[in-house]
Amino acid sequence: MNHPGICSLFCLLVFGVLSVQGQSDHWHHLDPETNGVLGVSKYRAYELLKDKTPDTVIVAVVDNGVELSHDDLQGVIWVNPNEIPDNGIDDDQNGYVDDIHGWNFLGNEKGENLKNETTGLTRLYAQLHQKYKNTAKEELPKNQHQEYELYLKVKTDYLSKVKEREQSIVNLKQLLIEFNYADQTIKENLGNEKYTRTELEKSKIRNTDFTASRNFMLYMFDNNISKSMIEKELKTNVNALKTRLNPDFKNRENIVGDNPDDLEDTDYGNNMLDVRGPYHGTGVASIIGALNNDFGVDGLAKHVKLMILRVVPNGDERDKDIALAFRYAVQNGADIISCSFAKKYALHHDFVQLAIEEAEKEGVLIVNASGNSSENIDEVISYPTGYKLNGEKAQNYMVVGASRAQDDTNLVASFSNYGRENVDVFAPGFNIATCVLKNGYGMSSGTSDASPIVAGIAAVLKSYYSHLTASQLKEIIIRSVYIPKTEKVVQPGGEVLVDFNSLSVSGGIANLYRAVQLVEKEYLK
Repeated sequence: MNHPGICSLFCLLVFGVLSVQGQSDHWHHLDPETNGVLGVSKYRAYELLKDKTPDTVIVAVVDNGVELSHDDLQGVIWVNPNEIPDNGIDDDQNGYVDDIHGWNFLGNEKGENLKNETTGLTRLYAQLHQKYKNTAKEELPKNQHQEYELYLKVKTDYLSKVKEREQSIVNLKQLLIEFNYADQTIKENLGNEKYTRTELEKSKIRNTDFTASRNFMLYMFDNNISKSMIEKELKTNVNALKTRLNPDFKNRENIVGDNPDDLEDTDYGNNMLDVRGPYHGTGVASIIGALNNDFGVDGLAKHVKLMILRVVPNGDERDKDIALAFRYAVQNGADIISCSFAKKYALHHDFVQLAIEEAEKEGVLIVNASGNSSENIDEVISYPTGYKLNGEKAQNYMVVGASRAQDDTNLVASFSNYGRENVDVFAPGFNIATCVLKNGYGMSSGTSDASPIVAGIAAVLKSYYSHLTASQLKEIIIRSVYIPKTEKVVQPGGEVLVDFNSLSVSGGIANLYRAVQLVEKEYLK
C-alpha cells in the first residue's frame, strides 16, 4: 500500500531524535584517514594541541533554550560575572534584569513564555493580504507593482503550504484508520492483545483480511512507525494550521507584548532559558561543549562557556529577536555565535544585517545552518543570508551544510541545502550524538547539528590561538577542509550526480586537525 501520510513521519526519523542511549559512537570526532569516516579529526587535533595552554571561549547558543540541569552540561554554562542572581536589579546595566546565563526573548516579566508562533511566510502574507486583497495591479501606481507581484508570489506559496497541511491531515487520518483496522484484525486472528514482528512473520494463518493486515503491520514495524507517532504527526499538522499558518494567531502580542517591527523596543523577555521543552538548543549546546567525561556525549570544545539566548519558537523566529540576541552576545563578551535556523521569508532582514555588521566590527564569528530543504540557496534565498546592508558578504558569517560518515556518492545528507556561493563548508550532520531532554542522550540529524560542529571547531581554534580574528577563523576553516576521495555525489533533493566541490565555497568538509596544522603553518603571531 502507498501511504502519502507516511512521508511526514519519515521526517521525524531523519530530523528528530533517533534513539536514546547512554554512550554513543562519536563518529563525527573521528578522522578520515585513520578511521575511514568523514569526521572532523578532533582526537588527532588535540594531540597537536596537548602542550598548549588554552583560554576559555564564550560561545552564544542562539536557539530555543537549553536544559540547564542536564548532567553533561554542568559547569559549561556561561555565568554573567557582573550580575547578582535573582535580586530583581539590572546590576551590570546592560538592559536585562538577572540575566545570569543569557536571555529569553520569547517571554515576559510575569514568567509567561511563548511556544507557538507563525512562520515568516504567514506574517508576510497577512501583511500584504491586508493591503492588496481587493486590489488589481492596474489600479495601483507603478511604484507599488513590485510589491504587488511579491504579494501574488507569497499568496501562492502560503495557500500551497495550507493545502499541503490539509492533505497531510487527510492522509494521516486514513493511515490511522488503516492502522487501527490492521491492528484489530491481527489481534482477533492471533487471539492476543499484544504481538511481535516475529509472531507475524511465523504466523500460518491464511485469510485475505489477515494477510493484508499482516503485510501492512510488517511495513510499520520495518519503518519504526507506531500508532503514537501517527497520532503525534496528525496533531502537529492540525496545530500548524491553528498556529504556524494562521494569519490571525496573536500569541506574540498576547505574551511578549513588544512591537516586533521596532528594533528600539527592547524592554521585553525574561531570564527563563529552560522552558517549553528546549530539545533543539540542548542538542546544539551539547555538540559544542558537553563535558568530555567519557560518558554520554562529548562536546567538540573542552574550554568553552555557553551563553544561552532563546529566540526560536515552534514557528519562525522573529528578525528582531535574532538581531537583539546577536547584539546581546557581542556586548556581553561572546567570541562565537552558533545558530541553527533558516527561513524563506523575512520581514525585517535589515535588522539582522545590522547586527551581523556590528558583530563583524567587534570580531565575533557567526556560524549558521544552511537549512534542511534540499535546495540550492544560491538560487532560493534563505534568511539570514550573511550579506551586509551594502550587499557585501560579511567576513564573520559562515553557513554550513550537512554531510554523512561514509566517503561515497551519498556523503552529502539528502536534506541539506547547498550552494557554491552561499554555503561555506560541509560538516557531519547525520546520526550525531547529542544530549536530549530529561537528562537523556540520543542521535540527531540535520544541518542544525552540522552548524554547531563548525562553531565547536572555531571555539577550539580561538581557545588555543586567541589572537585569531573572526575573519581569520572563517578563512582557516574554509582553507583547511578535508577533500573527500569521492568526486561525484548525489545532489540533495534528487538522484543526479554532481561534483562535490560545486556544492560549497570550500568544496570540502570542515576538519579541526587540518585547521590546527594550517594555523601552525601560516597564522601564528
